[in-house]
Amino acid sequence: MDHTVEIYEAEKELREKRLAAYAEAIQKKVQRDSEQIIKELVEERYRQKKTQQEMADITGVRASNIARFEGATCTPTLIMLEKYANALGKHIEIRVCEDK
Repeated sequence: MDHTVEIYEAEKELREKRLAAYAEAIQKKVQRDSEQIIKELVEERYRQKKTQQEMADITGVRASNIARFEGATCTPTLIMLEKYANALGKHIEIRVCEDK
C-alpha cells in the first residue's frame, strides 16, 4: 500500500510541474502578444498626434495608467485594450484559431 502512495505522490508532483510549465509558457506568449498589440496601438496614437492626456480624457483612464499601459510592464485586460483602441477609432478583434 505504501508503494501505491509513493507512486501517486510522484505522479502528482510530475503533473504539478507540467501544469506550472504550461501556465508559464502561456503567460509568456500572452505577454509577448500583448506587447505587440500595445506597440501597434501606441504607434497609431503617435500617427494621430494624440497625447497620453488626450487618451486619458477620451477613455476615462488616468494619464498615469495610460503611461503604465503603454510601458507594457504587465498584461492588460481586454477592457483596457478595447478602451484604448476605441479612443483611436479602432477595435480589438479576438479569434479562435489553430495553435502555431
